[in-house]
Amino acid sequence: MTKRVGAALALLIIIALCPLLVSAFWVFVIIEIMISALYAVSFNLLLGYGGMLAFGYAIFYGVGAYALAILEVKLGIGALPAAIAAPFVAAAVGGLIAYFCIRLSGIYFGMLTFAFQMLAYAIFVKSYDLTGGDDGLHGVVIPGVLGTPTGLYFLVFAVVVLCLYAMWRIVQSPFGMALQAQRNNPVKSLAIGVNVSFQRWAAIVIASFFAGAAGALSGFANQSVFPDWVDWRASAVPIVMTILGGMNNFAGPIVGAAIYVLLQTVMTGYTEYWALFMGALIILIVMLLPDGVMHLLSRRRDV
Repeated sequence: MTKRVGAALALLIIIALCPLLVSAFWVFVIIEIMISALYAVSFNLLLGYGGMLAFGYAIFYGVGAYALAILEVKLGIGALPAAIAAPFVAAAVGGLIAYFCIRLSGIYFGMLTFAFQMLAYAIFVKSYDLTGGDDGLHGVVIPGVLGTPTGLYFLVFAVVVLCLYAMWRIVQSPFGMALQAQRNNPVKSLAIGVNVSFQRWAAIVIASFFAGAAGALSGFANQSVFPDWVDWRASAVPIVMTILGGMNNFAGPIVGAAIYVLLQTVMTGYTEYWALFMGALIILIVMLLPDGVMHLLSRRRDV
């Protein structure tokens, strides 16, 4: 345990020093990796720990991003207050959606979340005066030193580390243990007094809060938000990142997010058909490592 803590601290120090060690391009790539890691870990709260596969998970990411943009660009609220409010807006939407979705399980749960996502996508595209329609909303900026690339980097770093630590404590808490218990056997969980419906509802609210935080950070990083972030294809991204890294390990989605973003960054520089090659490579990785990359690393450490 001490070795893992030491390794984690060393990694955090290296990441914190990256703006001094790499070019501006790679600074923004690392920012994207950190945001994607937060997004993927929040998704894994539902899939890995709660046993809930949400096909429409991108709705929470998109709501967080649009809440930030609407509050700042349309309503004139300051960037930081808008960013603080955005995850709570996403959590409120998550609570409402969860009220209906927790009544279902398996593929039916996933399809209902997908239906809500497509509804949100239609609203964002059609509400041109509020959301900018197909063009999205632009002008999402942070004034002052936090608006510089280095300032943004450290802001994202601090928020992501804080959120990841909070989620780690959640999954290690009695709530997290009960969430995993209902994932493994909801009938037995009910028998021992676990409120399965509340556990599932609360997990969706918590996950949507952190996904909304990731969406808000992405809005700052891109200085814009777009309806494509809520498109049906967008929900495949956290699923791929989580499965790549391994959903049975807290750090798995973090590793998966790094692999996904790096592959995308490198391949787009070589070919316009990067999606084809990336898809084939991801399929190969998943076939060879069905439990994720972290499972392989864990086996090597145990040898």
